[in-house]
Amino acid sequence: MTLRTSRNQSRSIWSKHRTAFERVILASVALFVAGCLFAIESRAIVSSHELRVWFLDVGQGDATFIEMPTGEQILIDGGPDRAVLAKLGEIMLPWDRTIDAVIATHQDSDHVGGLASVLERYEVGQVVTNNDQKDTSTASAFFAARDTEPGAVVESGRRGDSLRFGDVTLTELSPNDEDVADEDANAGSIVYRLDYGDTSILLIGDAPETIEQKIAESVGDVDVLKAGHHGSSMSSSYAFLQSVRPESAVLSCGQGNRYGHPHPATLKRFLDLRISVLRTDEDGDILLTSGGGEPKIRPAPLPF
Repeated sequence: MTLRTSRNQSRSIWSKHRTAFERVILASVALFVAGCLFAIESRAIVSSHELRVWFLDVGQGDATFIEMPTGEQILIDGGPDRAVLAKLGEIMLPWDRTIDAVIATHQDSDHVGGLASVLERYEVGQVVTNNDQKDTSTASAFFAARDTEPGAVVESGRRGDSLRFGDVTLTELSPNDEDVADEDANAGSIVYRLDYGDTSILLIGDAPETIEQKIAESVGDVDVLKAGHHGSSMSSSYAFLQSVRPESAVLSCGQGNRYGHPHPATLKRFLDLRISVLRTDEDGDILLTSGGGEPKIRPAPLPF
């Protein structure tokens, strides 16, 4: 009698919790399917001849992840902290643990703060910096991680250098040695113009107006400007914007940041010149895609 009662009790418990258990299973399957669909949509599944540029929402900082049509991946800056790792985890496939190049435009903490973690997590083929020797704890952590990266090629980026990945070229427009030695660390920012067919993007780091004046003639017209210094009043001058004539500008900044970025005067300049603006503090992550023609750019917020 005792054995039968025990069995009956077990059946009763199973019957009672069966519906809840089935719901958990169904929810798990739904989450798995949703994850697969999201991977197809937003991770590193790049159609032939398509360039994908992610302007990542990493708070008050910069991080730009580029997937080449030929499959190579590069990261320009890593934001202020480890948040960039969650972003990369959403874009890259789970088993992908390699990045072809990591570029630090300059050593400010809001640009290199997350790069030490990236170098520890991923196998990196090439590391490019302006090699500024200004000593900060964040920069020291980045350099220590860089120097222990096995097999990485380390280069000092200078004006006139270029990186080529298939039909995609990143031409370095700044800095020179004098800019890197400037007391203002922002003046030493690495500046790239990216070209892929009819698509052109200017990635300007934190370069101030003094650098804009130096490079304006060599830039030419561009489709998209990654606005300098998070939209501060010290970058994106009228003269520079009228020279490079972007159709769109991307501003990377954190919600309610203590610097007041983007500055109202800068936003007014974009408005006056009819340049459309996308902002990571309002739009989240931003994705640019191009098959070599005119680029398409839109908000594409990632889950994390």
